[in-house]
Amino acid sequence: MLLRISDIKNKYRLTHNSLKKWEKRGILKSYKTPGGHRRYLESDIQKLLAINNVSPKVAIYGRVSTRKQENNLNRQAERLKQYCKEKGYGEPIEFIEVASGLNDKRRQFHKMIDAVIRKEVNLIVVEYKDQLSRFGLRLIYHFFDGLGCKIEVIESEPSKDENKELVDDMLALITSFSARLYGKRGDRKKLKEELDI
Repeated sequence: MLLRISDIKNKYRLTHNSLKKWEKRGILKSYKTPGGHRRYLESDIQKLLAINNVSPKVAIYGRVSTRKQENNLNRQAERLKQYCKEKGYGEPIEFIEVASGLNDKRRQFHKMIDAVIRKEVNLIVVEYKDQLSRFGLRLIYHFFDGLGCKIEVIESEPSKDENKELVDDMLALITSFSARLYGKRGDRKKLKEELDI
């Protein structure tokens, strides 16, 4: 059976670059359609995967915004590990932290990026996509995809906790901009008075 590159990407989590490298080395043959698109025999892909023992190197990323939500963070990590086990991914590397989704200095998130760059991780599993970041998700997806790393989101609808977290993050964003306007970071009292909350 001939597969398109997108089919191989989804089914076997192989990037277009991997297929091109194997083709260049002469260990994988492509078949061109009349329109000039490449197709690959599924049996050839399966043989190469067996030879190279390619399996996903998985990381889980869990995050909550505040220390009050730490119990939820532990449950979140357990759900992610259970999901990986059910999928047959093996033992994942864990990146778990308490930090706002707006914070660009999240230590565990940075460690995860470093692991992807070092090719120690090629699949990241998260419960909700917003746990990676509140803004700029397309950029994050594009960045990881360029490094040959896929992101797997196990839930599509945000929980009530997620909605509360979004409100907290929005307030943190407003506070940050307001503090810059007043020249004092974190002047929450003045902000609350102005917003009348």
